[in-house]
Amino acid sequence: MIAAQRRGLILDYLRKYGAGSIVDIAEAIGTSRSSTRRDLDFLAADGIVIRSRGGAVVNDQHRTTYEPPQRVGAKSSHSQKAAIGRAAAALLQEGQSVIFDSSSTVFEAARAVVEAGIRLTACTNDVGTAQALAASPELQVVVLGGTVRPDSMTLIGEPGLNFLERLHVDVAFIGIHSLAGTRLSETSIEVAAMKRRMIESAARVVVLADSSKFTHPAFCDICGIERINIIVTDDGVDAHTRTAISEAGVEVVIAKPQARPKM
Repeated sequence: MIAAQRRGLILDYLRKYGAGSIVDIAEAIGTSRSSTRRDLDFLAADGIVIRSRGGAVVNDQHRTTYEPPQRVGAKSSHSQKAAIGRAAAALLQEGQSVIFDSSSTVFEAARAVVEAGIRLTACTNDVGTAQALAASPELQVVVLGGTVRPDSMTLIGEPGLNFLERLHVDVAFIGIHSLAGTRLSETSIEVAAMKRRMIESAARVVVLADSSKFTHPAFCDICGIERINIIVTDDGVDAHTRTAISEAGVEVVIAKPQARPKM
């Protein structure tokens, strides 16, 4: 198991239980205690967890500009993200034009589209997503362009922003850092600007967000929930939040992870 995958699983464990000992975490994710200790030290240095004697607790001092390293974030809540991606891909129709935002959950949707062999015109501001989409002969892939964001596959700024002004797409798949209350928000002004422009260019907007996103607001607002048509998420979203979203006129699709095959 690579380090990023271990750290993503540790984050999932600590978010579920709030705290854990090195022994319990190592047993839960199936790795050695020494590796778990090193991973906790790494996560603590980045401010994600607080080390305690023999273990760690979640750092609940929320920072609106904080986001985990890209490789770690992609492995966190992975089964939920994969299920959300498959459910989102099932919403598409042959021949549509689709924006694939830069997001680990949207990346899973891109993978599902490739596996299903759906014929689309696909636009993206993510280098990794573009590479995944390019594997399918059924897809015409347009890369929006821009500057690569540090420690990321995300392209921001020009010429992507200007290019988006001239696009009129059928669907935009948007990933999000926070969907708290009735506002979508991001940790970066530049990232928020790209997502805002993508939403403006789309006839139908589908937000892909696992249940961990429905908590604290992030640094910069993107838009209100009324601009969204569908939210695809997992069953970890509480009933009150689901009701509030539905009352705002937004469809909620609950994606369920695939059952593990019986041995």
